[in-house]
Amino acid sequence: MDELPQNCRSIKRATPGIWKLAKSLNMSSQRVIAELGTPARSAPSLVGAATAAQLIQRNSRRSVTGLVWEADAVYARDDEGIELNAEFSVIAGGEHLNLVLESAGGRAAGPRPRNDQYVPALTLLLGRLRDRRAVLVSGLVASARTAHLSEEARSIVPSPIQLAAERDINEVRLQITRAQGRVGLPDGAAKEGNNRKRIELHLDVPGYGPDDAARLAADLAAPAKPASIAELPQADELLRDLTGETILTVAGRQNRVLKIEDGFVLVATDRSPEGQPVAVADVQDGLDLLAERGSVHVSVNELGHRSAFVGAVLATLPHAGVSSSPAMVTLESSAVEPDPGDIHFGELDALAQVKVRTEQTRLRRLLADGRDSATCALCGDEFPVRFLVAAHVKKRAACTDAERRNLRDVAMLACSFGCDILYESGWVTVDGTGHIQTVEVDGLPAGRLKTRIEHLSSRRCEAHRPESEPYFAWHRTTTFRGRLGNQS
Repeated sequence: MDELPQNCRSIKRATPGIWKLAKSLNMSSQRVIAELGTPARSAPSLVGAATAAQLIQRNSRRSVTGLVWEADAVYARDDEGIELNAEFSVIAGGEHLNLVLESAGGRAAGPRPRNDQYVPALTLLLGRLRDRRAVLVSGLVASARTAHLSEEARSIVPSPIQLAAERDINEVRLQITRAQGRVGLPDGAAKEGNNRKRIELHLDVPGYGPDDAARLAADLAAPAKPASIAELPQADELLRDLTGETILTVAGRQNRVLKIEDGFVLVATDRSPEGQPVAVADVQDGLDLLAERGSVHVSVNELGHRSAFVGAVLATLPHAGVSSSPAMVTLESSAVEPDPGDIHFGELDALAQVKVRTEQTRLRRLLADGRDSATCALCGDEFPVRFLVAAHVKKRAACTDAERRNLRDVAMLACSFGCDILYESGWVTVDGTGHIQTVEVDGLPAGRLKTRIEHLSSRRCEAHRPESEPYFAWHRTTTFRGRLGNQS
């Protein structure tokens, strides 16, 4: 049997969890305690999944999933920070993590009905799981009253759901709640039962393993932070992305990032064109302070003796705002986008180019699902992520604010070995059926360019789907050169 959790509580506080497990197994509480091999005075309120599984198996239960073991109560807060009255937990269950949402109805210890915000909490949790590209592998009713039924009879998610592909998360929530109504009813029952039952959703969440139940529960419970705060890069990652770039201090002076090595970044200025070293740790301290407070003064007191350079690096972050009096860098909730009516719309100054490069790193990581390698959407070859570009299907400068935020449909991964530049320059495009169309190549000399274009012709683009088709249509009508003779 697995070792019991160490954080045991008194028998008085542990009794509800032991009682629930005993009821699921049709055993007495005393027998459960005896089977667990722990004295009553140290009966745990947390019974590990494997421990409960072995206990269930020893008592000839057909199914482990859904039978009750206790985890500390967690209550989600919405994005305004308001706590929802609906208890949930995340537990490990074999190769998956399981989200357990407690039932609603009846009276709780306080003035409100028990878990009366079940529906908004379920919707919120599903939305946050979608943001993490979770797959809802399966789900079932996990109440004590239905524990005697097979998993098939208790199922409420008949097939896996790729949550990232669901545009309306409320429809997923409706599927889950509606399916509960028939679980446990006798055949021929005319009226559906309670659809706010205790449920268990089996999840596959990228970046979370069986040992990360507590971390996932905490992440799902927390209000969403502005993306800029939640996703600040590490200093070495940010500086590597800025290598070779010229960035501006708050005072408007140019600093050029030459290289990074051995814990230092070499920075060239007008006074020191050969470069002077700045500790990467100083930049990391500035990032940490900005993430914690949302704003920093660009001063020696806050950012150290190279505060001007550190402030310039912080200013390259997406959604970073800069003020000169006082000299500050502040993270905004959303980026300030150019006015489409501006004749310079789409043109980027040096600082904006650096911001886009930083956004590129994060978008590339998002499209690759955090993996070290991924497939080019055009040629279909797999490359290390560093050789892939997060290419905008529709030019970013031409997108509306809503389109810019629709990252998974408006962008795709394209390799830097030709596919990215060919698409960006309009030498290839994607038709309405999802197949790649190219310029006429008869006039091109034999060589790698012609071979590359011929290889791409008529291939299926992996990024094309109904949701992304409007963006590809924009590219076809505004960027694609058609015949080679049309190029300028």
